[in-house]
Amino acid sequence: MTFDGEANPMAILTDAQVTEIKALYLTGENSYTDIACQFGVHKSTVQQIINCVRWHHLLEPEQPKALAKMREYRSSQTYDNNRRERHDRS
Repeated sequence: MTFDGEANPMAILTDAQVTEIKALYLTGENSYTDIACQFGVHKSTVQQIINCVRWHHLLEPEQPKALAKMREYRSSQTYDNNRRERHDRS
């Protein structure tokens, strides 16, 4: 027998906290590390929530698309910023 979410005796986060983590990420203003520090969990825990690996039972219908879109946007922003920094150093 397995338990999802906060029903799992090993759970550190509540359903409400996981919902808040996703909302904070979707603002585009918080990194995995920032959110992890705020909730006292490891960065990989936040990554797994955002990547729909953990706590997927709390996903709302449009959330996977919204989370994927934000990951893609942030990835391209990081790429662009790193490219600019390399160019500035040359």
